[in-house]
Amino acid sequence: MSKTIIKIFLFFFIIFQSKIYGNYKLILSCTNIKNNSKHNFIIYSNYKVVNILPNGYEFDYIIEKESSDYLISYFYQIKDNFIKKFVLSFNLKENILYDEMYEGNDKRNLILKDKKIFKCEK
Repeated sequence: MSKTIIKIFLFFFIIFQSKIYGNYKLILSCTNIKNNSKHNFIIYSNYKVVNILPNGYEFDYIIEKESSDYLISYFYQIKDNFIKKFVLSFNLKENILYDEMYEGNDKRNLILKDKKIFKCEK
């Protein structure tokens, strides 16, 4: 009888773990509208966005806001008291991505230095 209880416990434990770690994953291939460079993005719902550059480098972004229509994610690069904030804003309804870079010395007063627009496909 105890083996049956252990099997039932393990079954529910595995199901519970898959619910926690089996978040929805969306893969997008996006093309820069100015220079046709391609970036791939993997969105792990409620967790993170991975930006895969054409040269193979990968950057993880923290999801700040998320809905069925849009998603905003970011990460900071800080070196020698100089801050860069990278923001990805996905319009999932229109399949458009806005990639922005802000710079400055204070997180509260960063200045937009670069903005790219991408058209995405699932």
